[in-house]
Amino acid sequence: MSIFRELRNECLIRELQRELNTDVLLFGFDGIVYFGNLQKIDDCRVAFLTPAIEAESNAEILSPGGEVVDAKFIHVDLWQIVAKATGVRTNPFSNDYCPGADGVSQRTETNERQESRELICILRRMIGDNVVITTLGGFIFQGTLGNVDDELAFISVDEIFGPATSSGISDDTVSTAVINLTAIASASRSTEC
Repeated sequence: MSIFRELRNECLIRELQRELNTDVLLFGFDGIVYFGNLQKIDDCRVAFLTPAIEAESNAEILSPGGEVVDAKFIHVDLWQIVAKATGVRTNPFSNDYCPGADGVSQRTETNERQESRELICILRRMIGDNVVITTLGGFIFQGTLGNVDDELAFISVDEIFGPATSSGISDDTVSTAVINLTAIASASRSTEC
């Protein structure tokens, strides 16, 4: 069975179908971030992104190394998406967010990885708390956990970090994120209030 079939989350795809004509960030399990206005979803699998409306920028692709590539449009395989962020007010890839520029971020690692089902149960007990959730692809989502439902975690974003970053996308840029819990790597309570 392919990794894409394992990561596929139909609940996340349904959430995205409610975001048509909205500027979104899509986080891939390979560390790549896609940004643009979600125009349509074909065959419940491929998203079509065009230039962002609210943020007034091209459709953009951010590599794990920090390179931003402008595009007229992007087709994204939704079976490889680990999270989405909405409520995008400004271009998240402007000068404020540059992966790899400051070296590797300081992260608290655990010695043992738990299975996703156990982590989902733990997350359900953290609803209302300020949490840190990590996913495949090296993404770190920090914010207030609103709900855990249908293998999705809904958070109000404080900050989102990509692979090898010490500066992130803040709540000034993005307000909410929905995380595909089939791609969760860890869950913890944040020490920040």
